[in-house]
Amino acid sequence: MPSAIIRTLLLLVPALVAGTAAVAVASTVDPLALQVALQAVAVAAFILMAWRVGAMPAPQAGATIVSLAPAQAAALASDRRRPTFDRETGLHANWYFRLRAEEEIARAARYGQPFTVLSIVGETHEALDMPRLALKQWLRHVDFAGDLGNVIAVVLPNTNREGAANVMERLMKLVRNVEVRLAEYPVDGATLAQLLGDEEWRVTDGVEVA
Repeated sequence: MPSAIIRTLLLLVPALVAGTAAVAVASTVDPLALQVALQAVAVAAFILMAWRVGAMPAPQAGATIVSLAPAQAAALASDRRRPTFDRETGLHANWYFRLRAEEEIARAARYGQPFTVLSIVGETHEALDMPRLALKQWLRHVDFAGDLGNVIAVVLPNTNREGAANVMERLMKLVRNVEVRLAEYPVDGATLAQLLGDEEWRVTDGVEVA
């Protein structure tokens, strides 16, 4: 871009020199001649700029600054079209919760910090309607929860088993007829599947991931 500007300025130099000379001569004649000379300089400069812009290659449609591999671009586009959370309950969608949980596992492993996962299990999807709404009221800003169908999973960063037990007790007072399980990283498991338990780690949408 800078080199294009320099080339454009170089093209304008002859016109500006000629125009300046014309202005100087016209100024000794009469005001009308001066006005005509100034208009001629402006028109010449405009024509040169328009020609330069027209000669520049047009940007390709859909061009981006950073190019991605086809598989990466497809995955990114797919994820952007999928909802990340439920607006009513504030719970993360299943796929996004797993992504956040894997990031938390990597962070905890890097810094040697624990975190706890609460699994709220209901007999049916509808049985967890009350817990879904209740969680939105008392989760900390660092906590996050995901709706996995018949299981709601809650991640409590920087929280050991003792700290999570207090949260679990408060939760049990808010909801009824559900089972709440607790697992601490890395004591009870080093992967999300281990922390949730094989039986609970099931995706809705008819796809199972163990």
